Amino acid sequence: MPLPTDPRKRRRAVLAALAAVVLTALGIVGLGLWQGWFDPGSQRGTAEGFEPGEEPPGNARGAAWPEFGRVPARTRANPELDLAPPFDRVWTYDAGSLLEFPPVIADGIATVGTNAGRAIGVDVRTGAERWNVALRGRVASSAAIVPNPPGGGDPLALFTTLRGDLIALDLASGEERWRFAAGATVESSPLVADGSAYIGTLDGRILRVDLATREPVWEARAGGQVKASLALSGRNVVVGDYAGKVTAFARRDGAVAWQTTSPGPVITGSGRFYGGPAVAYGRVYIGNVNGYVLALDADTGAIAWTRALGNFVYSSPAVSDELVYVGSYDGGLYALDAVTGEVRWRFEAGERISGSPSVIGPNVYVSTLARVPKEGRTYALDAATGGRRMDFPDGRYTPAVAVNGHLVLTGVRTLYGLVPEAPAP
Repeated sequence: MPLPTDPRKRRRAVLAALAAVVLTALGIVGLGLWQGWFDPGSQRGTAEGFEPGEEPPGNARGAAWPEFGRVPARTRANPELDLAPPFDRVWTYDAGSLLEFPPVIADGIATVGTNAGRAIGVDVRTGAERWNVALRGRVASSAAIVPNPPGGGDPLALFTTLRGDLIALDLASGEERWRFAAGATVESSPLVADGSAYIGTLDGRILRVDLATREPVWEARAGGQVKASLALSGRNVVVGDYAGKVTAFARRDGAVAWQTTSPGPVITGSGRFYGGPAVAYGRVYIGNVNGYVLALDADTGAIAWTRALGNFVYSSPAVSDELVYVGSYDGGLYALDAVTGEVRWRFEAGERISGSPSVIGPNVYVSTLARVPKEGRTYALDAATGGRRMDFPDGRYTPAVAVNGHLVLTGVRTLYGLVPEAPAP
């Protein structure tokens, strides 16, 4: 189409054409940003030069699940337990309010904190309430058991609260033994190691608190707010923060051993880490709210692989048998190859997944964050294939913990005691 001969009309035509070109280009760029065309996406790892370390330890006769993730490396797995569906429900306990994190188990007591600020001890065999105390602060974390407190004494259950306290209760009675004021909100579950409790705070501090003196051994700074729980990694403890950084701190003095900033989509950037890490095979595995799952070299923090999932990742991973299990807001539970990051299988749960999976015996358990809480489900899946083995009509965050012969499933506000189904007469 020829341009008009009138200079003013020609100028308007040229400007209109340029505007159309610019709008088209902006539309293409916007679509590309939305669809992730310009994002780095998944980066496949390689087995070349990498020899996976030892398999995280299981315990076929495990009588305790003493902290969030079961072991200090936070692998959330005990594949050695001989415990699998079908189950009989032998008890039910209504905790009275939201259970955002799962219980821990030691000395026959399942210990859990509630969103209403209660700490509760329940007999793992009968469901009978052993104790129920107010903590003066809501709980958004799991407790941690100190079986042999420094200096002697009976086992302790450590709780953290949104009020900013680290509180030690007598495991048998629930009586308060001491409390430490961290000075800011604490959502991370305590990591017990080195005669200390390691915690992170919402104002971005990492503290190692001596359990004998109840004083900080050291205090360090993360890159941003810390809501996740720390994991033990060799000579270090490691955690992600709300600035999108993963940092390893020396256990001895809190010095930064390494720090890695997460890659991510153009729109959300380095994102933020709500879920905590799991450490296995010489790597640190961690999910980012920006939708990425990272595998980092545990010694250097170098990125071994990334896997871009379909939506937010609030879930902390579980690791077992060289698979990394992690849930996404896209409704999928993913089993990723621990060496390469490749998807080995995906289970469609039909609802968002926010909580952390757990591997118990031959199965991996996962719960859904249903938009209508009473419609939440808990699934047991074959850990190797993702095949469904159980569908339980309650669940919301982290689904289950277990000891020999007993599985404790966490619903929205209810704990359930399950045992292997009795054989037919």
